[in-house]
Amino acid sequence: MSFGIAKNVRSEVRECTPELLNRVLDSVHVARICAEIEDALEKCRKGELTKEEYETIKSELKKKLPIFTFHAMFKKGRRKNDDALPSGLCIYDLDHIPNPRAKWEAIKEHAKELGIVLAHISPSLEGLRLVFIIPTGMTLAKAQAWMAQQLGDTQYDACVKDYARCSFVVPREYVLFLDEEGLFSNDRGEMINDREEVKHPENNYHLSSINYHLEEFPSTYEG
Repeated sequence: MSFGIAKNVRSEVRECTPELLNRVLDSVHVARICAEIEDALEKCRKGELTKEEYETIKSELKKKLPIFTFHAMFKKGRRKNDDALPSGLCIYDLDHIPNPRAKWEAIKEHAKELGIVLAHISPSLEGLRLVFIIPTGMTLAKAQAWMAQQLGDTQYDACVKDYARCSFVVPREYVLFLDEEGLFSNDRGEMINDREEVKHPENNYHLSSINYHLEEFPSTYEG
């Protein structure tokens, strides 16, 4: 079960390997683009750029970044849901948070039971992206809803549920956690369904463990 990588959002997708992953994380190009985004953010915070000007600059710069397609590989090389070969991975975004590193500190002790294999700060520096293994039998949408419940997140982005969704590459310094073996494992479907209780990172109660017995992934995806 592979996931894809492409030079940018318009490029043909190819299978990502550990070598390609490490190459792009250490790319001078990626570091430079993200540094320019960070510089624009600082100017916005100082009042030297309007919010609208910053958003335009950020959007144009992100288009120059390589992308991962963590949800799937694509048999014809194009990011079309009809051609998706599901990877068994799911992305989960925590957006518009003032301190992504602190947010991860509150989550990281539960990384293993949540199946998290990658966590990184977003190119905007105002978000945290988690890549996790989908528990057996769940669709993308159900997996994201499950993760939202585990994290106590009532504002999660429910739109991140199509296979063609891309994730912009960031420099290695933005990576907070990487389980390379889990990310490239061929046994992702073997995750235990009867999860241990996960303590909500920011509250003093426990979320209930959940046992899902849902349909398997369909053999074809129809958008």
